[in-house]
Amino acid sequence: MNILCVSYWDNGGQLQLLAEAIRKYTKHDAIHLNIQATYLDYEKDLYYPDFKQSPMGILELKAKLSSYDDFFIFSELLPEDEPLRSVLEELGIYRKLTYRDVIIRTGGSIPRNNPEHYLFAQLKKGYIYAGAAHDFSIASQIGFVTPTRNICPTDKIPKPNPPTDKIRVAFAPTKREKGVNEFTRVMDKLTAEFNEKDAIEAVPIMNKPWRESIKIKSECNVTFDQFMISTYANSAIESMYLSHAVLSRIDSYTQMLFPDLPVINVSTERDLYMQLKWLIENPEELKEMGERGRKFVEKYHSPEVVAKQWEGLIEHVKKA
Repeated sequence: MNILCVSYWDNGGQLQLLAEAIRKYTKHDAIHLNIQATYLDYEKDLYYPDFKQSPMGILELKAKLSSYDDFFIFSELLPEDEPLRSVLEELGIYRKLTYRDVIIRTGGSIPRNNPEHYLFAQLKKGYIYAGAAHDFSIASQIGFVTPTRNICPTDKIPKPNPPTDKIRVAFAPTKREKGVNEFTRVMDKLTAEFNEKDAIEAVPIMNKPWRESIKIKSECNVTFDQFMISTYANSAIESMYLSHAVLSRIDSYTQMLFPDLPVINVSTERDLYMQLKWLIENPEELKEMGERGRKFVEKYHSPEVVAKQWEGLIEHVKKA
């Protein structure tokens, strides 16, 4: 099959990674079309604004996509949601869609904040949802969600180069609600408390392209992921692959799905303070935690493993 992956905003670069993994590890071909980029500047096979400048450009894009019409994967927005629908109609894609050749990857804030829209669409259209089964804030609200997992771009992550004399704590929030104020207060307190030993350093990463961000993270050894949702996300996955000790809010639902998840659960600002203090006082624990994290990602989030998940799911949907 020739598969078209379409993202309005490419949530965590995941549809590009999925298209690449399908091409490399399955019997299918795939291409990714991104409609609107963010400052994270993830890679994309085709970028809609590059073709939108002229009618000839749109014709060229249609030609490039013409053979990718056996199956469709969308990210976050449903095909009938504006402004995505208008683009799909312009490119002649919308009329080709049926519930037997569409999967919606539902991770992200839009389905989390508007779950009834997704629930009704599943009941009415019969859509198959994927990619957020481990996130109870989404999966409990929008209907059945298949348990596909995020891909870690293992071939794009630089070799770890962590410090040996201190804790360097990376934090790369895309929203302030993920814990910006709490992280700042905790790091200020710990920096003052361990000032003489120079034992800890905050490394906030904001408004930087992904490749620059991951290079900065490769020179750290600890990551705080977020407080906003009660599961682990892309930043945690990348950092585990970099052999970091990772801290994040993790609920019992995620722990049930992944009992071997090597993420330190921090539900409050005080938890974050106490756990980082413990790491400062027990730096020998970093190596073991890092090794467990990397093995976890290789087991659950490698491109080959996730591509095989999607291959089975696509074949199931086609036969349903």
